[in-house]
Amino acid sequence: MSVFPRMAAILPEGECGGARIYHTTYDEEAGRTASYVGDRYVPTPAGTYASLLVRTDSGHHECMMSDLAYERATCLEVVRRAHGDVLIAGLGLGMILHPILSQPDVRHVTVVEKYQDVVDLIAPTLPRTDALALITADIFEWRPPLGSRYDVIWFDIWPDVAPTRLPEMARLHRRFAPYLNRRNPRRWMASWHREETRRIHRLARR
Repeated sequence: MSVFPRMAAILPEGECGGARIYHTTYDEEAGRTASYVGDRYVPTPAGTYASLLVRTDSGHHECMMSDLAYERATCLEVVRRAHGDVLIAGLGLGMILHPILSQPDVRHVTVVEKYQDVVDLIAPTLPRTDALALITADIFEWRPPLGSRYDVIWFDIWPDVAPTRLPEMARLHRRFAPYLNRRNPRRWMASWHREETRRIHRLARR
């Protein structure tokens, strides 16, 4: 997925409080089963990849994001659809921001990230532009400024794919639906892996 940069080349290994970047190198054989989307493997080319480990509110460390092939595959659509004013929940590695901010029809991007340590660790590696605003807040509690409207809204705050995430996704979609730009026929709102998660849920109920 050449639309995304190799994040290990941008993000050195390091940590800030409860957030840490670490690198993993895969050869061709290991890359075949390094990542998957749902129940199918997406081969990851040999190379070095970055992962973000975060100490969450529970006190446990979780891998919130990597730039393996499945992460790239499941983030392609938001990059393709990004235009106008964009709202993103979850900073992660900042991977999608590099191609999104380079698109001429993207006017402004607002990123809401829950953990300040993640912002402090990732922000210095992002493109420097007035078109990007980083806000430290919980997306379930944060409210956009009065009168705000977004052309694209993307929620990517989950470390895994599980049906238990679906109620949270539905809650966010209901909460932010009024902030979509209704005058824009290209408006779009989605959550990371939502359709795949729904499919897994349907299969589990059979």
